Amino acid sequence: MKASDPKPWPGPLAALGLTVLGAAIAVATAVVARAHLSPTATLGLSLVVGLGCAGALGAAYVPPPHAERLGLVRVRGRRVLAALFLTPVVLWAQQAGNWIRALAPPPDAQEVVARRLAQVPTEPGVALFETLVVTVGLAPLLEEWFFRGVIQQGLVARLGAWAGVGATALIFGWIHGSVTDSPAAWGAAAAQGVVLGLAFGYARHATGSLGASVALHAATNSVSVLALAYAHAVPVPGFNAPAAHVSPALLAPAALLVGLGVWWLSREAPPPIPDPPPPQPEEPSADDS
Repeated sequence: MKASDPKPWPGPLAALGLTVLGAAIAVATAVVARAHLSPTATLGLSLVVGLGCAGALGAAYVPPPHAERLGLVRVRGRRVLAALFLTPVVLWAQQAGNWIRALAPPPDAQEVVARRLAQVPTEPGVALFETLVVTVGLAPLLEEWFFRGVIQQGLVARLGAWAGVGATALIFGWIHGSVTDSPAAWGAAAAQGVVLGLAFGYARHATGSLGASVALHAATNSVSVLALAYAHAVPVPGFNAPAAHVSPALLAPAALLVGLGVWWLSREAPPPIPDPPPPQPEEPSADDS
């Protein structure tokens, strides 16, 4: 298929293939870089190379108008503020993971936590700063560019708004589980990714801009990292402190704020994406005359 082909791209199979390609490049980059860089820097570099390359390749196949389809357009400040009301969804994402763990407790829970903290250390100081740069700066930009920019626009065009946002969230969650984790640990991470992906995808679709989903992604990552860094000062059982579930006393107001954000974003219809220009007829060559 040519980049000028007006048919929406990518479809579901192409989206999966592009995601696998990005993950493979990221893993290969990490294998080479981890001998020379810190775990956090390795994570950042692998995101840049893996999702950056795969995203650039995929964007070349997206039909015009490219800026509108990829979400590279300005968004009003009030729409970003409305999207930020979805930030408490991070509590519900954690609770979704808790439900999976309750059904099938992962035998490698401690190892999973240790690997995550080694990759994104949260000790106050240089380690925390480095983690924030990667998780709040690089990761939201690259993941939103790849998933909500390149992939979601194609799936929404082919499957419809809700199915396209949902399918993108499923792919986003699927890729967030580590192949080294047990099935239960992978399922918990995937469930968290799906819940967050739905929120990010809705913010992107409702505003038509990656600006809103990047801001929301950065906000949820900030909450997660700072919660881990200061768990001793502000423990939240089930979130950054041991417990089977997040307290309903926190989940209820979180749901209220998320619902308010969804209502606010829904007050205006998402900006339409112009149809691609029709293919131009080929000019007759001199040999045809």
